[in-house]
Amino acid sequence: MKRFHMNHYRLPAMIVFLLMIVFFAWTFAAAPFSEFINSLILNGGTTLSALIAALIFTLIPFYFQRGEPPRVIWTSFAICLWLWTIAEAIWGYLYVRDGEVPVFTVADVFWLLGYIALTVSIGRQFRLVTFSQGNSAAWAALGVWLGILSIIGAILIATHTETPLADFFSYFYLLADGVVGVLALYLVYAFRARALAIPWLTISSFVFSDFIYIRLTTSGVYDYVMSGISIALLADTLYVVAYLLVAWGGLEQYLLLRSSADHSQD
Repeated sequence: MKRFHMNHYRLPAMIVFLLMIVFFAWTFAAAPFSEFINSLILNGGTTLSALIAALIFTLIPFYFQRGEPPRVIWTSFAICLWLWTIAEAIWGYLYVRDGEVPVFTVADVFWLLGYIALTVSIGRQFRLVTFSQGNSAAWAALGVWLGILSIIGAILIATHTETPLADFFSYFYLLADGVVGVLALYLVYAFRARALAIPWLTISSFVFSDFIYIRLTTSGVYDYVMSGISIALLADTLYVVAYLLVAWGGLEQYLLLRSSADHSQD
């Protein structure tokens, strides 16, 4: 009965997520409404998918007591998603209002803070799975980010860029997504791809889709149409799919914890 009860959550979630993806792709491809409404739906769809993921992960920490390591892990994870949701909302608002978004906006601040929160989550999870003591994971994380900043600084100096701010964020997001994606995949390996690995697998899918999106936009390929298929349509839809995959990973973790709690009460 418990398993049947849990499937009552999965099926509606799957249907809603699929409908969101189809509606997003249809609106992008067909542009059935006015330009303002189309833009509102597309940018709102991205923000909504991030919001769903944030809401689901907000439920997870409540299954742990204060001071328990998993509570810090999932609280930091949820904070990351809330920060990225705010960033998506700000970016979407600016795009709907002005039709374009400057190279740097306050949205970037929230994205940067989100990476910091995600780093805390990954670092604490590494500490838990490797049974390490002290602050070795924290120092390692700090070293990684200082290394990333050093690499970006060296590239900007070597290339004598005329747009340092734009180039900084282009390189930062690419390197940050790559590092976070690899670390998350290592956690998937550490959990032997079992149920506890699902959230890390889905967050790795998100950062890699973000990596692809940035590469397409910075290289100019984003505006191409190949064999009648818009690269922009594929990139933007993949971005929404990735957020919803993260939401699905959070749902699986939530159902796992809820099932364990129900069995312990029985």
